[in-house]
Amino acid sequence: MPYNSFRFNYNTSLVNKMKLNSVFVPFILASMFISLPVHAVSDIGVSNIQKRGTVYCGTNKNNHDLAYKDADGVWKGFDAAVCRAVAAALLGNKERFTMKPIRIEDAPKALHRGDIDFMIGEFSLPAETEISSNVLMADVLYFEKVMILAHKIEGAKSLEAYQDAKICMVRSSIDTYLMNNFIYKYKLNLKPLYYATRDQAIEGFFLNRCTLLTGASNELKTIVNTKFKGKDYVEVIPEVIGLRPVYVMVDKSTPNLGITLKWIINALRLIETYNINSENLPMMMGDSDPSIQNLLGNQPELWKKFKVHPQWMRKFIADEGNFREMYQRYLGPGTAIDLDELQEEHGLAQPKPFI
Repeated sequence: MPYNSFRFNYNTSLVNKMKLNSVFVPFILASMFISLPVHAVSDIGVSNIQKRGTVYCGTNKNNHDLAYKDADGVWKGFDAAVCRAVAAALLGNKERFTMKPIRIEDAPKALHRGDIDFMIGEFSLPAETEISSNVLMADVLYFEKVMILAHKIEGAKSLEAYQDAKICMVRSSIDTYLMNNFIYKYKLNLKPLYYATRDQAIEGFFLNRCTLLTGASNELKTIVNTKFKGKDYVEVIPEVIGLRPVYVMVDKSTPNLGITLKWIINALRLIETYNINSENLPMMMGDSDPSIQNLLGNQPELWKKFKVHPQWMRKFIADEGNFREMYQRYLGPGTAIDLDELQEEHGLAQPKPFI
């Protein structure tokens, strides 16, 4: 706060000054002592990763295309690329990470136990339960389409052909909310069949207990390519039920880690906004923009406050590229997941200057 905001009125009586000090000084001392343990606890996520020397990243177990090993044993996929960026930033080595496939409903426990440092997935909590959950949503990576997988009906061209069909859904989930709104809006006569977990809903569909299954489009495609590989009696129906965000999540006991991850992801988007790439990097190093100077580590103080290697971005640009390049390589049109092109504007994920 500016110094002049604390100036006293010299006409104030000595008694009033003493009263003010008797309230103000203990308040400052109390605030100092209260803030110390909170800061110590909040930093444990970053510190643990750096002491361990490896980042533990959670990825959705139901979608192998997001993180998989190629023939040479190298991790590929968008989730692996994000984890590689975090390892580069926090440890100075983009290969010092371990991917851990986790069922999305098991993410809160895995985070709380420390089995993983952060989770990437569509774990969307309703407002009534997020306040009591241990999960903290650090940032939105992208938005995934919610669609429907169906046991084919001959001649069906849309969801209208599946009137009176049973649909497997997870109780109290965002997908169920979106699906029920879709049913109401288009006056569809579908019969929900609720399950407690995602795995149970998928099993119900596999055992033909229901004709339809709702879920993220990339997950549904994975189910088709694994559980129904070579079969032609299932298909993803073209209607889009809604959108749900894919988050980076941490445990609420590690808020500083969540903040650090948010700015690492923001940096990947920001270099795209600044049109920085491996070819023009030497020229951009001399740019006077303070955000670019901070981003590339020419002014290292800001990254150091996050306990991040200040110049991590320089090498990462050359090796992996920016957020759009990662998205197009692993998620975009023509890939196994085949999401739509990124829009010019990131919406809620619009990058912020690094200042």
